[in-house]
Amino acid sequence: MVPPSPLATRPERYHAMTRGLHAATAAVLALLYLSAYWRKWGTTQMESANWYLLLTHVNLGLLCLGLTIALLLTHQRLPHPAPVANRPALRRAGTLVHRLMLALLLALPIAAYIGNGFDIVVLGRWVIPSFQRFEFAPWLAHTLDMPLITLMEPFGRFHRDWGADLLLPLLIASHITAALCHHAVLGDPVLYRMWSWRRR
Repeated sequence: MVPPSPLATRPERYHAMTRGLHAATAAVLALLYLSAYWRKWGTTQMESANWYLLLTHVNLGLLCLGLTIALLLTHQRLPHPAPVANRPALRRAGTLVHRLMLALLLALPIAAYIGNGFDIVVLGRWVIPSFQRFEFAPWLAHTLDMPLITLMEPFGRFHRDWGADLLLPLLIASHITAALCHHAVLGDPVLYRMWSWRRR
């Protein structure tokens, strides 16, 4: 008896956990940008809303970090649909964009933690000490022969400016554009595989 092809055993859609993590990450990212720009343009430093939006943004960032780690941990363990046939160049480009997005979603909160220099209050109960409170931070600055604030500044700039304001939106726009092209131009079931919760 001929054993079934590995492609024949692949599911029609992505696993429910993969789809759920994907949807949750997209929603949290939208809320992260909303809280950041609302705080920047809709409040002043003297308003209490500014502080509450900062706390909301920080906690959403921790949640996004957790979701990203969960996506990485489950990616190789959960079954995936067969790749789109006869389009290896598209698969390679899609894989590259996915990996860059995940790497950036890991790098942005780490850069924010190193660069902003304040304690992180988690859900109003737990406090994560700031980077500069650890003994190795001033030691590292001394070893590199620079003030601690000079060491931290590029990380904060990366998080605030070209990481969150340029690179991530560019990757997200590329991801969305590619998915829409698959659906509308190439006629692939990519959107169905990720976003549909019902069987066709």
